Amino acid sequence: MSTVRKDLLEKIDRLELSPRNRAWRAAMKAAGWRVSPDRERWTVKSWKETEGEDLEIRRAKLLACILDNLTIAIQPYDEIVGRPTPWVIGCQTSFDVCGDYIPGIWNDSGDFAATLDASVHIDAEGLEILRESARLFRVKTMPEMTYKAWEALVGSWEKDAEAAKLKDPSLDSAITGQSTSVLHWDKILKVGLRGYIEQCRQHIEAARTAMETDIRKIYFWEASIICLEAVIRHANRYADLAESLAAASTESEEREHYLRIAATCRRVPEHPASSLREALQSMQFCNLAKMLENPIQNNAHWGRGDQYLYPYFIKDIDSGVPLEDEASLLADLIGRWGTQTFVSSGSQKESHQINFGINNVMVGGMGADGKDRSNELSYLFLHLVSLLHLSSPTVGLRWNSQTPEWLMNKAIRTNLATKGGIPLFENDDAVTASFVRDGIPYEEAVEWCGLGCVYPTVPSRSEHYGAEGVAAFNLAGILHMTLHNGRDINGKQTGLATGEGRDYKDFESLYAAFLTQHRYLCHRVLWLGAVARDMGHEYLRLPLLSILGIDASMDLGQDLMFPHPDYSLFGISDRAIIDVADSLTALKKLVFESGALTMEQIMDALDSNFAGAEGERIRRLCMNQPKYGNDDPEADSLVRRISQDSAAIIHSFDNSPFPQHIISREGLAWHYYGGLGAGALPNGRKALEPLNDGSLSPMRGMDTKGPTAVLRSACSSCFSDVAYASVLNQKFSSSVAASPDSVDKLIAYTNAFMSAGGTHIQYNLLDTEQLKEAKSNPGDYSDLIVRIGGFSAYFVQLSPEIQDDVIYRSEFEL
Repeated sequence: MSTVRKDLLEKIDRLELSPRNRAWRAAMKAAGWRVSPDRERWTVKSWKETEGEDLEIRRAKLLACILDNLTIAIQPYDEIVGRPTPWVIGCQTSFDVCGDYIPGIWNDSGDFAATLDASVHIDAEGLEILRESARLFRVKTMPEMTYKAWEALVGSWEKDAEAAKLKDPSLDSAITGQSTSVLHWDKILKVGLRGYIEQCRQHIEAARTAMETDIRKIYFWEASIICLEAVIRHANRYADLAESLAAASTESEEREHYLRIAATCRRVPEHPASSLREALQSMQFCNLAKMLENPIQNNAHWGRGDQYLYPYFIKDIDSGVPLEDEASLLADLIGRWGTQTFVSSGSQKESHQINFGINNVMVGGMGADGKDRSNELSYLFLHLVSLLHLSSPTVGLRWNSQTPEWLMNKAIRTNLATKGGIPLFENDDAVTASFVRDGIPYEEAVEWCGLGCVYPTVPSRSEHYGAEGVAAFNLAGILHMTLHNGRDINGKQTGLATGEGRDYKDFESLYAAFLTQHRYLCHRVLWLGAVARDMGHEYLRLPLLSILGIDASMDLGQDLMFPHPDYSLFGISDRAIIDVADSLTALKKLVFESGALTMEQIMDALDSNFAGAEGERIRRLCMNQPKYGNDDPEADSLVRRISQDSAAIIHSFDNSPFPQHIISREGLAWHYYGGLGAGALPNGRKALEPLNDGSLSPMRGMDTKGPTAVLRSACSSCFSDVAYASVLNQKFSSSVAASPDSVDKLIAYTNAFMSAGGTHIQYNLLDTEQLKEAKSNPGDYSDLIVRIGGFSAYFVQLSPEIQDDVIYRSEFEL
């Protein structure tokens, strides 16, 4: 990497959004979002026509039918073209993948829930198209058939555990291996889809020559060709449309604009990209097709965009392409991917709170040569994100000991502009070392990027985090079961009968019972996930995702729905460690050491949700016990103990022939979802309230010793010994923006945490009073962005419980 061009950084600092970018942003804000029945129309047609054919081929022809017939449009402000619907904001649905997953479509009003607090309307004709697809695919999809298999093994246990929020996600989230991860952008841009097609044909010919007996390989390569050719035809449909718009235009500048779009769409994604414009347009068409293959997973992850796009960017700059033009193109795709919507399943509404696909872009970070690879494009990504002022994408800065000061400064100033935790900071050194520790070669590990809001993944492997119904389990819910003889929040005997809370005589017996419940739930969830992993390919194939996802699919001739031990990674998140640790610390101090309360008194207070004067007295006693986040050795040591014991339980599960599960403790709005699975806790939290945000954040309002004490507690937890990333949220007042000194202090604060072994930190730079005002007068704060757990969202779109959670987090000064 050559020395960064400081003059180019200065030019980037002076950039504003282009007129087209501003026109798009205004149209997007005014448009609202809609659901289209268009994909379901062509899905039903194709599925009926291909009955009796091989599943891989059927799925390929289904996608081709969609791409060949979907209604398309080019908006006047578009730099990059291609959307899932003709509208500025719109989405398709996924009945062929998820089954009958949207209960509201059977409501004749045409209104159904999109998020916890928002609904969407579809007209009568569109509603009937959705219903026809739901009827056609009902009880035939991967989620529904997997639940049948689970029921044969454990009865209603799995659904009881989901209903009690003890684990997530539910299968109707339709997460599959690699579906939420990054495509192989570097190869796609260098080879082009025609190159992929030729490779598939070579494999088919070689297999025939060798008299290959596994026909599934032939079907996979043939299906891949069908999909790739369809993506190319889809791009040419846009070229045709652009040419027709150019022919109809009476203005030379407008005509040239449409002809430039047409020429670009004729070249990519079929051929290798030769400029930033072509690279971004190629990415949009490939990601759009991937999303149309499985619309409920419409994440559009960039991965290390500042690395694989840099050669195109700097070549354009050196060739005289104006920086303003490059920025306008990049802003177009950042904005488009940051506003993709979807209709989610019920559990995702609670764990995500939002209806846009989380997409992630990483900037900075080390290269295979052991040197930091931050560049001018890293800087431009940050600058454009601050100008667009959107809640997505999730931007992650890969911090390492070599991260340049100029990039850290830009990152903090971007955070000041966005307010809500954009960008986040992840420890590049720690994450890479974790992958290497688990057997991933350094040259692969160093290319890690973010999946969703936090989770680190290696693009060269198929990532299964969230797939097969395995993403997170709820330690607070497990503690609830431990105190109620294995009964969950709904009164079901989901856990083991380890004893009633009133009967525990000493702390170690209570803790041992907690670990027994933990192991039982964890190993059952992972076992059932393995069952789902082994049967999913019978009901679903994703040939386009597979061929563009990882190289191994091409060489193996194998859909990603057939996991491979050498190329698959599996992850899990053990959540609510802080809630459990604070709760157990309170019981240890109040009951088993001081005798200030009995377990009978504690359980009466918990079961009544701290009702009455006595309940409130006990709650205050519980809240006044040592809490994590205050540099208290006793409180922090129990966090460390639970972290280590939980990891040992996870790693004791035999996942062979696949690798053991990676542990990453992330964010989302999971603490709202998880809170619905736990009654009142001995840390003083009331029943069903959100748990602690992130995974390493203190109990809201209980970190009273200042921000440095929080960092000491976080580092003493030693989460980095077992977890790839652990989310720490902090809230500082807007006074941080008052002077350059404050920026320098926040940089130093971040550097100190990461240097001490912290893996992830992010900042809300907002005043508590401003948040209260926004809750009372949402119309005045429609653009206010806040960091929730691992992602950011518009404050006014959140549930009241999560709004209060953000409001009452401790606010610090620097």
